Amino acid sequence: MVKLKDITWDNFWVVVNLSPAESQKDFLPSNAVFMAQAYVNLKDQHPDACFAIYHDDNVIGFTKIVFVQKDEKPFYFSEDTYYLDALMIDEKHQGKGYGKLALAQILAFMQAKPWGDTCSIKLSCFDENIDATKLYEKFGFEKTNTFVLGKESLRLYIYAP
Repeated sequence: MVKLKDITWDNFWVVVNLSPAESQKDFLPSNAVFMAQAYVNLKDQHPDACFAIYHDDNVIGFTKIVFVQKDEKPFYFSEDTYYLDALMIDEKHQGKGYGKLALAQILAFMQAKPWGDTCSIKLSCFDENIDATKLYEKFGFEKTNTFVLGKESLRLYIYAP
């Protein structure tokens, strides 16, 4: 059973030390960076949640979900949006279907609309991250435009099941 659980002092260092496969390391910063971003968002009163992804009693991954209000930087979306900022399964646990199970849990969390009513769910991904793009498209995410965030050029996906 795959579940999302809060990050606490009991699992903090396990989450920090998770790592994607070598071929994926260029596609996302460390979990510690994502958690630092969440801290800044929360200080600025922007809803943001980081979760440990568990299979049974083992931490196998990490996710970060943000509620981005309309026209809010850095995205400037045209409507309030639930944004999947990170989904990472540790390299030791990849290839077992956990990414699919975790994404289903993440979508259920967003569809429950814990921070506000919106019909928009989005994420971004590098086109070169083939495994991730295939997963997202299987779940009903559709490619839209490319946008620049900092120095990176990313493809935006909109959930449209």
